[in-house]
Amino acid sequence: MKIMLATNEPTLESAIADRFARAPYFLIYDTENKKFESISNDADMAHGMGPKAVQITIDNGAEVLISALPGGNAMEALKSAEIAVYDGRGLKASEAIEKFENGELKKV
Repeated sequence: MKIMLATNEPTLESAIADRFARAPYFLIYDTENKKFESISNDADMAHGMGPKAVQITIDNGAEVLISALPGGNAMEALKSAEIAVYDGRGLKASEAIEKFENGELKKV
């Protein structure tokens, strides 16, 4: 399974970003091989970042998103794409992954 995390830095030790669509980085973590890749988020648009971030999630085959709470339009698009959303605020990416795998992370 692939998990997308919205983070401040391109590492697993990075904090989950305060905003989903405007997170500086997205990490795509593969639960099967325990590897990840980072994607730099070019969040320079004034509007419309939510749909762009959702499309990145879909394009990378993520079934789960761990982030701060997405905005209304992004949340609707994530639900339509059947991507589960979990609240990772206050956690490092590595902590959020561990909590998700242990069933301890709150689903939004």
